[in-house]
Amino acid sequence: MRSLNILLPVFLLCGCGGEQSQSAPPVVISPAPTATPTPSPAPAPFVALKFAYEAHRFSNRDVVPEYTYAGVVYSGGLAGIFPQGSISVDFQRDGYPEVVVPLNKAYGTPAYAAMPYLLLSNANGRLMYDAAHNAAMPSVFGARRAAVLSVGGKNAAFFVAHNVSGVYGDPKAHGSAILLGQRAGAVTTLLDALPRITTKQGLPDNATDAHSMATGDINGDGLDDILIGNWNPWGGFPPTILLQSPSGQFTASSDNFPASLLSVPLTNPNSEGNENNNLLLDLHFVDVNGDKYADLIAGFGHGSTPSFLFINRNGQFSFEDRIALPPSVYGINTSLHMATKNGDIDNDGDQDLVILYSRYVPYYGGNYIQILRNDGGKFTDTTETALPQDQSYIMAKRLEWSSDVFMRDLDKDGLVDILHGLNDGRLMVYFNKGAGQFTRLTTTLRNNAVGRLVAVDDFNADGKQELSYFEYTGGSSTENTFALTVYELDFQKP
Repeated sequence: MRSLNILLPVFLLCGCGGEQSQSAPPVVISPAPTATPTPSPAPAPFVALKFAYEAHRFSNRDVVPEYTYAGVVYSGGLAGIFPQGSISVDFQRDGYPEVVVPLNKAYGTPAYAAMPYLLLSNANGRLMYDAAHNAAMPSVFGARRAAVLSVGGKNAAFFVAHNVSGVYGDPKAHGSAILLGQRAGAVTTLLDALPRITTKQGLPDNATDAHSMATGDINGDGLDDILIGNWNPWGGFPPTILLQSPSGQFTASSDNFPASLLSVPLTNPNSEGNENNNLLLDLHFVDVNGDKYADLIAGFGHGSTPSFLFINRNGQFSFEDRIALPPSVYGINTSLHMATKNGDIDNDGDQDLVILYSRYVPYYGGNYIQILRNDGGKFTDTTETALPQDQSYIMAKRLEWSSDVFMRDLDKDGLVDILHGLNDGRLMVYFNKGAGQFTRLTTTLRNNAVGRLVAVDDFNADGKQELSYFEYTGGSSTENTFALTVYELDFQKP
């Protein structure tokens, strides 16, 4: 108790200034001046592909003889294999999307070489090849288009292909319409959901020669319908509308409108840079005016015509009720309308259009992404100021084009970005800065590998987009090897 009596006056004195004389001037100590810290420089913008893992690997030893494709003679050798019409779908609705990769083999050669679709399963956030699941995949000649839709309330995917066999005169050579969905916990072909599509005898019910296809709600009943577009007027497969019932079954519509898409008149007859025949290359459904009906974008090539918008009038289309869209940088005489995407790129509530074009001369040479801003159903071409593109990219050489265009919000800022994977493994990433303006960054696959971008999705449910690639991994004169890989995207947005 005595020690406490001693300490207490000490604390009190310290708190009152102790025994300092009232006449002594206070001592003021000024703080030392501090330098203003130099702000750290902003990180330099970049984008990079970071290899995550390999999901599947396979090889091929099949060979093809010498062949001619689009006027050029190619020597025989190992059959080429490449993906087209790939898509990611969460079939199980568990937050882990699967990937389906249709493969084209021996494209344009005398060999009619069917291959099974590749299915990469996803049970826990990691894509993988399961032999048992892949046994249920169809073995056909690849795909040209793919789209996600809901069938009977479940997630599904629809694919179409055209006949690209070198033996075009073979009556049994054909493309296929494929509907994949989930049954009994497995992804499989839903053959019984579709009616007979082809009008040719001696072919399976799902045979087609389609270069274009679209899914969307045509008749306003809340169900996804399908429009299959014939690739040319002499293929023998009329364009067809398939309307879905609540049970998930499809029936063919008697609407004559689709047939009119095969007889679009030439704007400039006998013009140069085309075949003077407007071929239907692309179809895309999107509600451009917010009335809940899917409007139609139709794109053409090999002739002379603009692309058209057809407004859906309460479930009906009319060829006379068409609106010409602004032409691409190539002009209407040589443009090839290859793919259409939609998204609200300027956040004004309307669905804008992103269209990929190539050109007929040189044959399928070039990549041009066009931005069409939607203002209440009226479209304005803003590409020149909105999306920076190189001339070497636009004016590429013969067969240097890629349909691998994806629209995703990469950095979760509420603005949709654009990714374009080129055939040589380069990746163009167009970051949305707002108001529909983009900046571009470029990267490549590891070790400058060559590959095709097949899917962009959040495969492991971590909130970030991963990229799945089909890579050409080498081989020898007698064997080619391929791998399906997954990459993470690392970036600092400009």
